[in-house]
Amino acid sequence: MEKSTGMILEHTGEEYDRYYNAIVPPIFMNSLNIFPTVDAYYDSDKRDIHTYCYGRVQNPTVRILEEKITELEKGSESYVFSSGMAAATAAVLTACSAGGHVVCIRTAYGPLKDFLMNYCREHMQIETTLVDGDDPAEIREAMRDNTQLLVLESPSSVVFRIQDIEKAARIAHEKGSLVYIDNTFCTPIYQNPLEMGADFVMHTASKYLGGHSDIIGGTLTVRDPRLGEKVRTMREQLGSIIGPMEGWLMMRGLRTLEVRVKEHGKTALAVAQYLEAHPKVRKVYYTGLASHPQHELIEKQQSGHTGLLSFELDCTTEEAKTFCQALRIFKIGVSWGGFESLVTMPYARENEETCRKMGAGQNVIRIHCGLEGTENLISDLEQAFDQVF
Repeated sequence: MEKSTGMILEHTGEEYDRYYNAIVPPIFMNSLNIFPTVDAYYDSDKRDIHTYCYGRVQNPTVRILEEKITELEKGSESYVFSSGMAAATAAVLTACSAGGHVVCIRTAYGPLKDFLMNYCREHMQIETTLVDGDDPAEIREAMRDNTQLLVLESPSSVVFRIQDIEKAARIAHEKGSLVYIDNTFCTPIYQNPLEMGADFVMHTASKYLGGHSDIIGGTLTVRDPRLGEKVRTMREQLGSIIGPMEGWLMMRGLRTLEVRVKEHGKTALAVAQYLEAHPKVRKVYYTGLASHPQHELIEKQQSGHTGLLSFELDCTTEEAKTFCQALRIFKIGVSWGGFESLVTMPYARENEETCRKMGAGQNVIRIHCGLEGTENLISDLEQAFDQVF
């Protein structure tokens, strides 16, 4: 019988008899493990799941976490990294070789695009083509014979564009290309891209997987165990495994993931509907709204929505800044996915051409709806409207 999400979050990977029947697994704060013989040390490289050698390679606390994530994402293997960026770059370096080509959606995570278009171009002669990604035909047109990786982020985290994951993956695989997707917004609770053809699924764990704004981490889950072996080797060589304390904190966050994202999503939908009806709001970007232009595709791919959304005010950029600064519960901060509500203006210093390509104006405001209560957040927005307009 297939495990429920709750059973995976609470119990997968935990073998109580291995740590004195403690209900909470311990934090293995060791940097190395010892062996009874020289041959046992060398044989440890066979990588039995319960054989550990050195903390840069694997850790017992981290292994429990990885087993939970693997089952949640319905993959074959998962590896946890010291940051989401470490996980993303490991996927690129695993998939790509010198002289290759990458197709990447324009609204993907900015530092990942920088890595592709600067470091990879300069040091590996890898070319990157940016696409909007909404239309599978555009992705097909951008693919080349030497395309090695297709980078998706669905939904993307400012304008919440959606890519048709199944169609995009089919196009990429026809060219022999691997498919990477950032699944941080949906979490594995609401979307499982591996079942739609993705090869790598990445999460920035400082967001919902951690959930408490107290860790930096990242995860990669793969379908193919052979690809997983390459990811593991890459992580070992880059030295980018998460620390055991951070891994334990992420595991703690996972236990409440399902109940947290449901509450975030419930609040965000109410806030999005309030904003959509407000006369000073020009446009709201949220996957849970029936007015989203890709609503039908969203319904097909996602089973729910979380707490992040954006909106544009009918005002100047400076007035939008004043509005953000007038908020009391929403604090100005770049991240999201924790317990707290946040606000930022991601395009405030971009030029008009860049904003046009990214799909929103310079005054677009992104908010994360935390766990302070729906009525409190709407009241905070209302008092900011009253102050500024």
